[in-house]
Amino acid sequence: MKQVCWSNKISAKVVLCMGCLFVLGSLLVGCADTTTKDGFKVAMLLPADITDAGWNALAYEGLQAIEKELEATVKYVVSGTPTEQEQHFRFYAEKGYDLVFGHGYEFQGPAKAVASDFPDTIFITSSGGTITDNISPVNFRVEQPAYLLGIMAGMMTQENKLGTIGGDEIPSVKSTFIAFEAGAKSVNPDIEVRKVYVGNWEDAVKGKELSLALINEGVDFLFPNADAAGLGAFHAAENAQAEGKTVYTFGANRDKSEISETTVLANAVITPKAFVKIAKIVKEGKFKKQIYTFNMLTDQAITLTYNPKLKDKIPQEVLDAVEAAKAKILAGELEVPQIDFTEEE
Repeated sequence: MKQVCWSNKISAKVVLCMGCLFVLGSLLVGCADTTTKDGFKVAMLLPADITDAGWNALAYEGLQAIEKELEATVKYVVSGTPTEQEQHFRFYAEKGYDLVFGHGYEFQGPAKAVASDFPDTIFITSSGGTITDNISPVNFRVEQPAYLLGIMAGMMTQENKLGTIGGDEIPSVKSTFIAFEAGAKSVNPDIEVRKVYVGNWEDAVKGKELSLALINEGVDFLFPNADAAGLGAFHAAENAQAEGKTVYTFGANRDKSEISETTVLANAVITPKAFVKIAKIVKEGKFKKQIYTFNMLTDQAITLTYNPKLKDKIPQEVLDAVEAAKAKILAGELEVPQIDFTEEE
């Protein structure tokens, strides 16, 4: 699989080397071969690079699974601004792609601006609620395993102070933190959860600064959901441990155990199965305009994972409480609180 790279400025040397004539002022240029073979074609627009070990990396893994399991032609591109997102949606639709993912809440507007021009292409946004004839959102209910992480933190904390670190303050992230806090307070009503936001998804330095500030305030469990910026939380926890403090973390969206082996206790994970299932629906011509929701009940698309190197640090009574709550969630006996951010049109 190749990433398609993009540029707004092309030097004369590149133009001559490529042997192509570009229209002056053109904003969208593919730097890699975008010719595709016949068959099912899937593209994915990502808000940031796949090296974040989180939101973007998990989507890329989903795209790889689509390529393998559905024998699809796949491409991905980092698409960070609304202008780029609209251009990239249009580019792939014009190339005849059957399915284009916009991996984030922020892709709804750009998808809506383009979709009506390409009725044969299905546009799927990760998070959100915008629905048209060929746009549907897929909502990952990470709130369920996040609630379980909250139970773990609520029972294990020594300071009764937990911290969450978000990227931008968007509904899906806020919803995850609400569930985490609810889980913690279900076992420890007196607990305090302090919430901070980096203001972007890339600034790991600021993520670390905010996390260190929380630790200095007595927080001993951190739950970052901030993509690359969230990596700073793991670094902060590692620094605190080096100073003799007992600080642990949790991973969001993707298993972070290998990112910080000494701090990550467990993770609320979105698996590639969610992306494959959506793509299969589109490939089989079964797409319907609706909100597609994945949770812990849906083909193991959402799950809780433990760091095998630290699981023995978790008391058995905590593990038992987590498993009991998980069983209630799976049985439909426990409804985890979440934000309803749907907007059907």
